[in-house]
Amino acid sequence: MNRLENILPDPLQLPHIEAFDLLCKQRLDALQLDKLLIYLINSVDAKALYYLAEQFDLLGYKGWKLADTDAKKRALIKNAIELHRYKGTIYAIRKALAALGYPNVTITEHVTHWATFKLSLNIGNNTLTPSAIADIEAVVNEYKNVRSHFWGIQFQVVFDDSLSVTDDSDEGYADLDTDSIFVGGDFRYDGTYYYDGTKNYSSDTDVLTLQIIP
Repeated sequence: MNRLENILPDPLQLPHIEAFDLLCKQRLDALQLDKLLIYLINSVDAKALYYLAEQFDLLGYKGWKLADTDAKKRALIKNAIELHRYKGTIYAIRKALAALGYPNVTITEHVTHWATFKLSLNIGNNTLTPSAIADIEAVVNEYKNVRSHFWGIQFQVVFDDSLSVTDDSDEGYADLDTDSIFVGGDFRYDGTYYYDGTKNYSSDTDVLTLQIIP
């Protein structure tokens, strides 16, 4: 480095000081400035997302626990200020669930009492498990106001593809008007079953699996 490339005063134009100055310049020039722009949430390195969530107080059931993809984590962080500003409102609940992959949420108030509310939730492409339901409930309780009571969740599955029924029988074409799917026990209260643990008298833990083959 010559004197024209640095701004050191004449008394400091010494070999060892110039060498140190050159080292600093090389290290600064090698810095990737885009890595320092950590608040550009869409482009920040994924390794920084956890620390940003911690900084914006989003860990646990404030959203981070349900953010299972980078896209959800970034959406949550980008909405952090708004979530904290409106915490305790229906808007905050809807905003939090939307950031976590549940954009289609209907909230109904005054269900059984003026302070109760329930959710109608389209699960979309999300996998619904008992732990996932518990996590959703925890997020709702985190963002609702203290006086309100969360009554429960009604889940919906919306199919965008149309279904058709085709009958190739020679006797004629079949026409199917109504399909019924029953989720629950296959029993009737006719006296043939006993409460001895052999039958599940509740549909709460039943699992319905639909496979659509095009």
